[in-house]
Amino acid sequence: MPHTLLKRLWMSLGCLSGLVVAPLGQAVPLGDPIMVNTATAGDQRPIYFSAGSNGEKLLIWFDAAANATYAQRIRSSGIPFLTKHQIQAPPTYASFSVDRAGNFAFASHPGRVMAYDRNGNLLSSFQTTPDSTSTVASMDTDGNITTAYSRSTASDAPRTIAIRRFNTSGIPISPEIIVASDAADKLSGPSSIATDNAGNIALSFATRPGPTVRESNIMMQRFDRAGVALTPALVVSPVRSIYSSGGRIAMEPGGKSVIIWSASPDDNYTWNIYARAYDANLNPTGFTRVNQRIHEGEPGPNSAIAENGDFVVSWTASEGVVGGPQSSTLAARQFRSDGTPITNELRVDPPQPQFGSNPLLAMDPVGNFAVAWTSTSAGTGWDAMVRTFKMDTRPPITQLLNRQPAQGLAGDTDSWSYYRLTVPPGAGQLNIDMTGPVGGGDGDMYVRFGGLPSLTAWDQRPYVNGSNESIGISNPPPGDVYIGIHGRSAYSAVGLTAGYYYP
Repeated sequence: MPHTLLKRLWMSLGCLSGLVVAPLGQAVPLGDPIMVNTATAGDQRPIYFSAGSNGEKLLIWFDAAANATYAQRIRSSGIPFLTKHQIQAPPTYASFSVDRAGNFAFASHPGRVMAYDRNGNLLSSFQTTPDSTSTVASMDTDGNITTAYSRSTASDAPRTIAIRRFNTSGIPISPEIIVASDAADKLSGPSSIATDNAGNIALSFATRPGPTVRESNIMMQRFDRAGVALTPALVVSPVRSIYSSGGRIAMEPGGKSVIIWSASPDDNYTWNIYARAYDANLNPTGFTRVNQRIHEGEPGPNSAIAENGDFVVSWTASEGVVGGPQSSTLAARQFRSDGTPITNELRVDPPQPQFGSNPLLAMDPVGNFAVAWTSTSAGTGWDAMVRTFKMDTRPPITQLLNRQPAQGLAGDTDSWSYYRLTVPPGAGQLNIDMTGPVGGGDGDMYVRFGGLPSLTAWDQRPYVNGSNESIGISNPPPGDVYIGIHGRSAYSAVGLTAGYYYP
């Protein structure tokens, strides 16, 4: 048997470092795929997808027939809401992020950043430096923009990678911090950037030992919001490969992160996807091979991470025999923070006659994730599709309707029950009331915006004896508010009502 065939068989059987046999199971879909665009003829393709920490997701797609770019908000339940906004398209595609209020920013080549408010109004369009080229950007929770970019004035000049923060008007609010500098054939990027709630920065780029060396190293480094290095630049991948692509970082608000990349070990162009997870101090917590099938063709993976460190990866998955006829589907797979697979590969797109391509991924801190993709059909053209799922490791969450009570709630000592109300923009008041009978135990109410509350993470809690508690919040932020009832002692016959009011 030829050496190459033996190697492919060995790889197909999964005998590769980092591959772990997964349990059976699938992510829980929150509904069928939804077509987001309103036109069905011509080229309608998603180009950006991201989630803010308030539970909303924002999809940007391009309508080729109208030569227009649109932004559409999607709730954590997977339903599009509010009116789509036509926005000025960035000149080229690079990176995209959303802050807690729903403002968003693009970074594009060569070195331009465009910032918008949540209604799609352009706030600024600015160049990071006159000679900047590759640029990525991430919005902080306070709305400021952290950028990373490369600078090189000539083809034979050293390449420099730097970071700098700006406000949404494009005014610098920090000095330029040099991250790395080397010959242009030894340093590339930046590839990806992400920030947490504290403004700490995670940045990835690539290095190569020399111009005659084919292998490259994907690097990752962490900085505080002032640009002070918190860690040295670390080599992400323990797997040697000739070709690599990606180095995309996903970071949750508390600082846990995951970086993914795809790599080919030889000139046969068989590709695998890898993921490495880190805690908030950039200590590695897990490494895994993501895909279960070997791919011919770069799979273009994307990742997203929940607040507890569990993460999801989506990609274009080839089907068929390696070296033989190929077709493709869209796949996603869930992992725990230590890299242990939660499920096998999940097919995201529906079966033929539609064909999916170019998957994008977004997830809120609670673990509701969505995949957006381009759906191609001979009868309708190309459409922008979205399907929403819930991480299998997340606890059940009951959706509340505005001012409609949930009755007969009960729980044991130290138990948790979770509820969610989605607050629209412009609400002037949010009232949450829990009622229980005298002698019916003691359930304590904890409230948190954008994330599940706990005994140590909450925004509001009355913390009184018994199960009669009330909270009033003026001018609540738009998005998901989560209510947790903790059994300080066993409780029963409790009612819960949450309602928002307009001024």
